Amino acid sequence: MKADDFCLEAIGFFVVVRLWCPEKAAAAARWLPHHKKQEEVCNVFYSILFPAEEQWKKPRKEAAPDCFRDLYLDQIFRPILNSRKEYGLEGFFYTSLRDSDTLIYRQKVMRELEDDGLRGFFSDFSQSIYRLSQSMETIKKSLTSENSYENHYLTKGRLLDCADSYCTELAGLTDGLRDRTLCSDGLRGFMKYLAAYTGTEAFTELRGQIGRLREQLSSVEYCMLIKNGVLRVRKYEGQEDHSKEILRLFDKFRQGDGTDYRRKLSEEPYAQHVEAAVLNMVASWYRDIFENLDHFCLKYLDFIDPTVARFSREIQFYLSWLEYIRPHRGKGLPFCYPKLCENAEHLYDRDGFDLALASSMGDAGQPVTNDFVLNTPERIIVVTGPNQGGKTTFARAFGQIHYLSCLGLCVPGREAAILLFDNILTHFGREEDLSTRNGKLQDDLERLHELLGRAASRSIIVINEIFSSTTLTDALLLGGRMMDALAKLGAPAVCVTFIDELAAHGEETVSMMSSVREDDPAVRTFRITRRPPDGLAYAMHIAGKYGLTCEQLCERLSGGLCGSHKGG
Repeated sequence: MKADDFCLEAIGFFVVVRLWCPEKAAAAARWLPHHKKQEEVCNVFYSILFPAEEQWKKPRKEAAPDCFRDLYLDQIFRPILNSRKEYGLEGFFYTSLRDSDTLIYRQKVMRELEDDGLRGFFSDFSQSIYRLSQSMETIKKSLTSENSYENHYLTKGRLLDCADSYCTELAGLTDGLRDRTLCSDGLRGFMKYLAAYTGTEAFTELRGQIGRLREQLSSVEYCMLIKNGVLRVRKYEGQEDHSKEILRLFDKFRQGDGTDYRRKLSEEPYAQHVEAAVLNMVASWYRDIFENLDHFCLKYLDFIDPTVARFSREIQFYLSWLEYIRPHRGKGLPFCYPKLCENAEHLYDRDGFDLALASSMGDAGQPVTNDFVLNTPERIIVVTGPNQGGKTTFARAFGQIHYLSCLGLCVPGREAAILLFDNILTHFGREEDLSTRNGKLQDDLERLHELLGRAASRSIIVINEIFSSTTLTDALLLGGRMMDALAKLGAPAVCVTFIDELAAHGEETVSMMSSVREDDPAVRTFRITRRPPDGLAYAMHIAGKYGLTCEQLCERLSGGLCGSHKGG
C-alpha cells in the first residue's frame, strides 16, 4: 500500500477538504483581547464554599455521620448526590461547620443564587467547564500515551477545540454578567478573579495562539479520492470541488422551497483510525502548521485554571440544593436562612417541618408545620402524646434543621435561630440484636451511656421512645436519671417519650404534646403544641374507631361467648 493510500470500503468519489473553515477562525479571532496586558492574577478568591484557602484545606468527612440514618438525612441527600454524582459533593454535605463566617459566606451566595437568571448563567457555565475538564482528562491520557492509535493529530485537534471552548465560556460568563451587580462576597470574588485571570499575559497568549492556529488550519486544503475500497489523499492543487458542481446541477430542478432532509452529523469521528491516518498524510504537506499544533499541545496540556475548575464543581453544592427544595417552595412550604448562635440562650424555628417527609409525600400533600422555642434556662423539649401523632417527625425535624443550618443551607421554616453545634447525637429504636444476648433494655442503656459520654454543652441531642421495653416503674426511674444527666449537660435536646412525668422534670424542661381533634380524639392533627401532658393514652378512642371495644366486639360476636363471659 502506498503512503497516500488507506483501505476503506466506499464508493469512488473525489472531494476537496478544508480543515477548520474561515468562519470558525474569524469567530475565534473576535475573542482576542483588546486590552493591555495585566499583572498576574491577584489572590482575591480561592473557593465558592470557603472564604479562605486554609479553611478549604481542612479535612472533610468521606462517610455520612452516624445521625444521618435516624434523622433521615440520608433520604434527603441521596437524590441530590445521585443526580450530581460526577461532581463528588459527598464531602461537602457530610461535613458540618462550626465557623459562622464560613456559614454566612455560604448563606449570602445561596441567597443570591435564588435569582433564576443568575442561577442559569452559573449552571450552564459549571456544566460546560466540567465537561471540558472531563474531556481534557481523556485527551491528556491519549497525548501522553505511546500508542499511536490514541496519540495523533485528531486528538490534538480536540485539545485545540477544548481550549477554544474554554476561552469562549469564560468570555460568555463575563459578558452575561457585565450589567449585573453581585452582592455576595463569594460570587463577587470569583468574578473579580475571573477578570484578573483573563487579563493576564498567559491567558492573553493562550487566546492569541488559538486564534492564529485556527486561521492557519483554515488554510489547509487537500483532496480525497475514494474508489474500490481505497482512499487516496492528495494535496489540493486547484482541482474542482465536485460537491459544488453537484449542487449547481440540481439547482435548476428546484421548485420553491422544499423540505430540508439534511442531518447534522456528530463532531465525533465515525472511523477515528481513518481520520487520524488522513491527518498524518496531510501534516506531511503542511509541516509548519502542524508543528505549531504540536507545540501548542505541549504547552497547553493543562490550560484549565484550577480555581475555575474548582468553582465549576463547588457551585453545584448550591445549585443542587436549590433545585431539590424548589418543588417544596412551589407548594408553599417556607424556607429561611437561620440566625447562627454561639450559645443556646434563644433558639427557635417557626413553621419548621421534616424535609424527608415532605419529599416522600410528593404531590400527595404536604407536612404540617410546627414551631419550637427554647429560652434560657430551657434546654430540653419533652414530647408526649398519642402514638402516630407526629412526635418522632418533630424530633427528626429538630435535628435536620440544625444539621442543614451548619452546612450554610436555607432550612425548613419561616424564621429560625440555631446553635452552632459540635455534634449531633441521636438515640432511636433499633431492632434487637440476638447475637449480643443483651436484651433491648440493656442495649438502650449502653447506647445512652455512650451518647452521654460523647455529648457536651454544644451538642444537639435527639432521643426517641427510650425505655419502652421495661415496666413503667423502671422507666420512670431510668428516665429521671437520664433527664438529670441532660440537665447537667446543658445541651439542647428533644426527648420523645410515653412517660408524662418527664415533661415536668425541672426548669430546663419544656413540655410539648401532639394534638388530636377535639371532636374526634382518634384523629391526629400532627400539630405539636407547647402544653403540659394530659395523661391520656387515647387507646379507647382508637379501639372505638375501629370497633374493638369490649361492647362493640360483644355486639358482633354470637351471644353464647359473650353471655358465658358475663355469667362467669
